[in-house]
Amino acid sequence: MPRLVLFLLVLFGAFIADAPVIAALRDAPDWLPALASKVTWIGNTSWQAVTLVTLMVAFALARPDPVSARRAQRLLSLVLACFLLIVLTGIAVQILKHSFGRPRPDILGDLSPYTFIPFGFTRGWNAFPSGHSTTMGALALLAGRLFPRLLPVAWGIAILVAISRVIVGRHYPSDVVAGLALGAVLAAWLLDHWRTIGAVPRLDRPFRLPRPGIGPISGLVHIPRGIASFFRRRGT
Repeated sequence: MPRLVLFLLVLFGAFIADAPVIAALRDAPDWLPALASKVTWIGNTSWQAVTLVTLMVAFALARPDPVSARRAQRLLSLVLACFLLIVLTGIAVQILKHSFGRPRPDILGDLSPYTFIPFGFTRGWNAFPSGHSTTMGALALLAGRLFPRLLPVAWGIAILVAISRVIVGRHYPSDVVAGLALGAVLAAWLLDHWRTIGAVPRLDRPFRLPRPGIGPISGLVHIPRGIASFFRRRGT
């Protein structure tokens, strides 16, 4: 409950700051949005997806011996969890974006930043919550569970990406605050659920790389099997 109250207070403060922040950024020096556009790339799911799919194939095939196979399977489960976090939180945020129907700052014109057209499905009216911030919130939560000591670093990167979305004119402060919180909450719930049903290995134990080498091509079947394990019912 204290965390919920804190979040609501921060979100309320961000809503209040939306209009003045966007107005101030119109006079920002050219180098600031140029720099922010490079930072915002970190939260792009395209390169994340390509990287994760590449790792899936690598760990599905990296099984030259039984020990390597066990290590590769643990790593494959982790990569699949990361991939599904991005996909599922992405679906959730897209539903919310179009449900709220808030215009992005760069198409605002004479409209108020507090204008909403729910379920309008109009191009550009999908600012709230921020998709990039949702993804980064989910990944920061996962990184924090994998490497607790790096939790401040993970959240620092996530917050920088969120701020960059405001600077490049694609989101309001309240959009990114809501996105970070949404990603973290969904990721925490999904990881706890997947841990309960045994879909993901314990994250507090070290992960070791398999020995260099490639097993049979049939190892690729571990990818769809692994994905299916995340959607089974508890106890089955």
